[in-house]
Amino acid sequence: MRAVLLKFKSMPETLKATFVFAVASFATSGINYITTPIFTRILSKSEYGLISVYNSWYDVIKVVAAMTLIFPGILNVGLYDHSDNRYKYLSSMLGITSVSTLALVVIYAVFFRGINALIGLPPLLMVLMLAMCMFAPATTFWTFKQRYEFRYKITFFVAVGSALLAQILSIAAVLLAKRYTDWNLAVVRLWAAGAVNLIVAAILFIHILKQGGKIVDLPLWKKTFIVAIPLIPHYLGSVALTSTDRIMIERMEGLDKTGIYSLAAILSAIGVLLWRALSVTFTPYINAKLGERDFKAIRENVKPLLVMVGLTCVLVSLAAPEIIRILATDDYLQGVYVVPPIAAGIYIHAMYDNFTAISFFHKNSVGIMIATLIAAATNIVLNYFCIRRFGFIAAGYTTLVSNLVLTGMHYFNARRIEKEKVFSPLFSLLSVIAVTLLCLAANLTYALSWLRWIIFAAVFCALICFLPRLLRTISKMKA
Repeated sequence: MRAVLLKFKSMPETLKATFVFAVASFATSGINYITTPIFTRILSKSEYGLISVYNSWYDVIKVVAAMTLIFPGILNVGLYDHSDNRYKYLSSMLGITSVSTLALVVIYAVFFRGINALIGLPPLLMVLMLAMCMFAPATTFWTFKQRYEFRYKITFFVAVGSALLAQILSIAAVLLAKRYTDWNLAVVRLWAAGAVNLIVAAILFIHILKQGGKIVDLPLWKKTFIVAIPLIPHYLGSVALTSTDRIMIERMEGLDKTGIYSLAAILSAIGVLLWRALSVTFTPYINAKLGERDFKAIRENVKPLLVMVGLTCVLVSLAAPEIIRILATDDYLQGVYVVPPIAAGIYIHAMYDNFTAISFFHKNSVGIMIATLIAAATNIVLNYFCIRRFGFIAAGYTTLVSNLVLTGMHYFNARRIEKEKVFSPLFSLLSVIAVTLLCLAANLTYALSWLRWIIFAAVFCALICFLPRLLRTISKMKA
C-alpha cells in the first residue's frame, strides 16, 4: 500500500486528477450499477420504466431551466475566460438559472393540469423536478470548477459520498414503502435520492453565492444570453438523441419495454463514464491549445483517449448478456440486442464532443444549433416509423444513425470555422467504422459464447497494451 501511495504522489498533477476523477466517475456509477439488481427485483418493470421516463423529461426541462449553462460547452469556455475570478462568474450564472427556473415554476403553477396530462408524471415528481432545476446547477458549477483546477480530493468525497448516501436512503425508503404502504415505489425511490442531492446542492448554492458575491451581473448576463439562447435548441436536440427514444417507447410499447430498454442503455453508458473521466483533463487542455493555435498537439493527444473509449465500447457490447444477467432478471435479457448500437453511438458521440469544442471556443452557437436540430429531427422521425415497425430494439439503431448524422455535421461545421486541420479526418473516419462494425458484430456472437469470449480476451489485451501510451499522453496535458 505504501508503494502504491508513493507511486501516486509521484504522478504528474494531470494524471492524478484524471485517475481520481475516473475512479469517482466509475464509483458513483458503480454504486448505481450495484443497486440496479436490487431495484430491478423490488420494482416492477413499469415502476422502473417510470423512473426512466422521469429522467428523460428532467433532461428536457433542465435545458430550459438552466439556459444550457450546466453543459460543458459554455461552462468550460466560461471558466477559461474568467480564470481571474471563477466564483464571481459562477454566482452570476446561478442568477440566470434561478430566474429561468422561477419562470418555469410560475408557468407550471398556472397550467399544471395541462402540463401533468402532457408529461404524464405524478405532481410529486414534477415538484421534485423543479426543485432539482433550481438547486442542482450549483453542484454542476462547483464540480466543473474543481475539475478545471484539478482539485480532485474534495470533489471525490462529495461526489462519491452523496451518491452512496442517496442510494442507501433510496433502498431503505423503497423497502419500507413496499412493506408498509401502497405508495408508488418509483416516486419513493426518486424522492429519497433527490432529497440527498437537493441538500448537497443547496449547500453548494449558498457557498458559490457567498464566494462569488454577485448574483446579478447585467453585462455578463447579456453576453451569456447571446451565446446561450441559440444553444437551447441544440441541447434540446441532444436530449432528443438520448431521451426521446424512452419517451416514444413508453407511448408506443408501454412502461415495461421502456424499463428493459433503459437498463440496456445504462449498461451501454460505461463508455460515457470513461470519456467523461478522460475529458476532465482534455477539455481544459484543448481550450488552451486552441487559444495557442497548437493544433498538432490536439490532433495527436486525442487519439489515445478515443482508442481507449472505442475499445471499452466493444468490450461492453461483447459482455452485454452476462452483465444484464447480473444487473437484472431474465425478463430484461431481450434488451441485450440494444447494447451494441448504443455502445457504438457512444463512441461516435465522444468524437462529436471534440468537434463541438471548436465551435464552443469560437462561440459559434448558431452553427451548433442547426446541426443538432437536423440530427434530432432525424432521430424522432426514424423512431416514429422504426419502433412502430420493428419494436423497441430499433431505437438503438435509430440512435446510432442519428449520432452519425450529428457527428458528421459538426465535423463539417468545425472545418468551416477552423480552416486548418485540428483533428485527423482519416483517423476519425476509420475509427468510427472500426468501432461500429466491431460493436454490431457482437450481436452475431451472443449464441456462441466461446467465440465471444475469445474476441473479448483479444480486445481486452489490446486495451491493456495501449494503457501505457494513454498514461503518457495524459501526463503531458497541462492547460
